[in-house]
Amino acid sequence: MQRRSTSIDNKRRRFQAIDVLRAIIDEPSDGDEGSETEDEVIQDICSTDEDTVSDAATDLSLATGAGPSTQNIGETEGQAEDSDTEPEGQAEDSDTETEGENAIDLLQVLKVPVNLAGKNKYKWSGSVPLRTRIPQRNKVTGQPGNKGEARDISSGILAWSLFFTDDLLNDIVTHTNAELVVQRRRYANDSQPDSDDDDDDAEEEVRPSFTRNVDIVELKALLGLYYLAGVLNMNGVTTYELFDKDCGVAYFQATMPQKRFTFLTNCIRFDDKGTRQEKRERDRLAPIRELFDKIVNTSQQLYTPSEYCTVNEQLLAFRGRCPFKMYIPSKPDKYGIKIMMMCDSNNYYMCNAEVYTGKGSTTAGVSATEYYSVQMTTPIHGTNRNCTFDNWFTSINTARKLYDDHAVTMVGTMKKNKAEIPPSFVELRGREKNSAMFAFSGVLTLLSYCPPKPKKKIVMLLSTMHRRGDTTETVRLPDMVQFYNETKCGVDTFDQLCHRYSVSRRMRRWPLTVFYGLLNAVGINFMILLKGSHADDKEAVPDRRTYLKTLAKALIKPQMEARLRYPKLSKNLRSLINGVLKIEPAERAQARQAGGRAERVGRCSFCDRSKDSKSKTKCCRCDKFICASHQHTICPDCADD
Repeated sequence: MQRRSTSIDNKRRRFQAIDVLRAIIDEPSDGDEGSETEDEVIQDICSTDEDTVSDAATDLSLATGAGPSTQNIGETEGQAEDSDTEPEGQAEDSDTETEGENAIDLLQVLKVPVNLAGKNKYKWSGSVPLRTRIPQRNKVTGQPGNKGEARDISSGILAWSLFFTDDLLNDIVTHTNAELVVQRRRYANDSQPDSDDDDDDAEEEVRPSFTRNVDIVELKALLGLYYLAGVLNMNGVTTYELFDKDCGVAYFQATMPQKRFTFLTNCIRFDDKGTRQEKRERDRLAPIRELFDKIVNTSQQLYTPSEYCTVNEQLLAFRGRCPFKMYIPSKPDKYGIKIMMMCDSNNYYMCNAEVYTGKGSTTAGVSATEYYSVQMTTPIHGTNRNCTFDNWFTSINTARKLYDDHAVTMVGTMKKNKAEIPPSFVELRGREKNSAMFAFSGVLTLLSYCPPKPKKKIVMLLSTMHRRGDTTETVRLPDMVQFYNETKCGVDTFDQLCHRYSVSRRMRRWPLTVFYGLLNAVGINFMILLKGSHADDKEAVPDRRTYLKTLAKALIKPQMEARLRYPKLSKNLRSLINGVLKIEPAERAQARQAGGRAERVGRCSFCDRSKDSKSKTKCCRCDKFICASHQHTICPDCADD
């Protein structure tokens, strides 16, 4: 990696060159052929290309907090131009003052002995490796972006359906209906028998109770309501408030009754209950393992991540009974189910995930950190991509295994109690702030960094991507630290996006918590796939909120249309659904076409019989005759009220 110099160093060199020239001019010439002229000396000492000078100025301005501009803090462009025209003596003084002011912000690279050893005699070298051509590990293979069926998707519902396919949803319908049969026996007023041979025609004629079997259309509508509640930030609102006729959401009332929503949420299942106990002996995640693996595998089949990925953990909030519930005080939710996850550092696409089910879930003889580090990076094995870890995953063995066996480089923070770290790298006494120490061992680069903070501390980083450490004191942060800061937030940002429009609701069953987590993950992934699609006619949606709202409406609409076919649906509810779907009722359309006139004359239904008032005008809803004195002009919107 080519190191850059600052404009301060360039000016200092120019002045040194001028002093040398003056000395040469004052002395008598020896007449040697090898003597240099004044112009040649200046060109030799001060020669730098334009890119190097501009990059150096940018680095210096970033170190002082001035941004990419070459001017100092509080200095206008006019002042910066005037400073270039100052006499040489004044310019030299100003450069010296600037150097003294910014010296505390620049990185200090401390000297390290050539031979080092950790507490367990692990050998390191303080000498910087020789610069060679671009190593094979930096040649990334595979074009990032959509692949397979995701290349030409044109709408959000199509992108979402790639994850939750009809086959997957039909499996959920089958397992949920099996649970509905059991739960239905608790209700004496059930109008539908328990047998599976129900008459389809009877369901069209009689409005079924809230314990009836579910179909794929209604299941999609249920998931759509989950998404809609998340978009409206009402996932913590009670179902009573959501379905309240006065202050509730019309979409919820028009989709299904409150009792039906609660009943389906309590009864939704994702596995065969008959074989669950046998599977649970081998796998604690058995109640939702099949669904979880399908969603994760689909995510990998539809997208190739960029060259930089992040591995970290996500905590799904849950306080009920669960054999592998975790307590992580650093997380926002504190208690919940921990999921190991790998995300793309650029757009936060979830590439891989695995639920941590406690001790015994890893391969025998392999530490949990090494197991999950290798397991999470499986989608990028053999591609020379880089993965950023935190200190729970990072170790010497993990770094070598990923590099040697799977062609994956890594950068990560490291715990200071590791036996391989030299004692001098973690010693805090006498350590200067904003200083760095580098050590090397084969493909490994170890960094000990003391940040410029009021409270001293040592930060350890390990990298197989950075071949050389920082060799000059012209930057504010080491390259490894800056790269780590830029790529460490992939999973954390993904978790923040999940919380922003979360579908999670309070529940007592941990499989439902994992299911809500999958809905949130798909809600992010499908948006990224739609943005990366190459379809010419794909829908343009400005933000994620609109994406999710459009998806929720598309999932709910078929269920509303199905409810309109119920012959005994109440007038108010039918009017509500028509208003939500913006459909003109058939009766109103017929009356509008007929002009409200009947073929025969009839007596007015509101006049006294002795008056014998007759008319050809009829009500378009109740089909009653109305005379002119009882007719009122009203618009369609007011008629619905």
